[in-house]
Amino acid sequence: MNDPSDARLRMAAHWLQIGHPERALDELQGLWGDAAVDYRAYLFRGAALHATDRNAEAVDVLRDGLAQHGPFPAMLHILGAALRSEGRLPEAEAAFLQGLSLDPNEPDLLLGYAHVCLAAGQAQKASALVERAASHAPESVAVSAARAQVAFALGKDRDMHRHSTEALAHDPEDPNARALHGTASMLTGDPRSGYTSLASAAASQPGDADLRAAARQAKLFNHPLMLPLRPFTRVNPMIVWIGAVAVIYGLRAVGLAPLSFAFAMIWLAFCVYSWVAPPLVRRWINRKWGS
Repeated sequence: MNDPSDARLRMAAHWLQIGHPERALDELQGLWGDAAVDYRAYLFRGAALHATDRNAEAVDVLRDGLAQHGPFPAMLHILGAALRSEGRLPEAEAAFLQGLSLDPNEPDLLLGYAHVCLAAGQAQKASALVERAASHAPESVAVSAARAQVAFALGKDRDMHRHSTEALAHDPEDPNARALHGTASMLTGDPRSGYTSLASAAASQPGDADLRAAARQAKLFNHPLMLPLRPFTRVNPMIVWIGAVAVIYGLRAVGLAPLSFAFAMIWLAFCVYSWVAPPLVRRWINRKWGS
């Protein structure tokens, strides 16, 4: 006769694997007796709470599980991730280091520690950890995504685009890979692909306000009325302003006053356009997006 509690644990694992943590929590609510304090119950409940952004609860559950069952790398990995999401970086680092002391070559632990380092501004250390993970899981979408995040932290936009493209090749439906690819595409001058990827990522994670804002900003950048402003988006506005003033006075200095005046009028019109067009387009987009 099948154990109903074991069946619930298997279903919880299934719902977590396919990205439905709420359903996993529903299954775990039905556990009782020894099954409710099984190692897997703590692990799955902690993972589901972390996946639903209930990180403080996840930390409490996982620490209870560790107290009951002792240190396990998988449980320490999720605990570290939940602590990082809470901004408790020293505690997150301690959790990942404890996990790595048990399994030094576990890619998930190495990548989790790398993300803590990125959050702490230690991009070079994060890069070394990611490469260690890559030596054990070279085809992992998480490795490619982490490489893209390190490249972003180091200001290497083209490397970020290459690694995010690799991540998408491994898993075209992964929302994190799509978000990274969208950001990288925007940074490397491909706003159309950037918007496509960001919009797809935002649609798959409707509760992520930051991702939704990034997709909305990408749509703004792709609007036809923004086309005249695109060449200047990646240049310091002060440099553009100084350059325009230099041209105006340079033309006047060499005796081309009419041309200087014409350029000044064109520059003034452009400035007015740059002040008026983006707010109007943004208002239209916000109305279309329902916000």
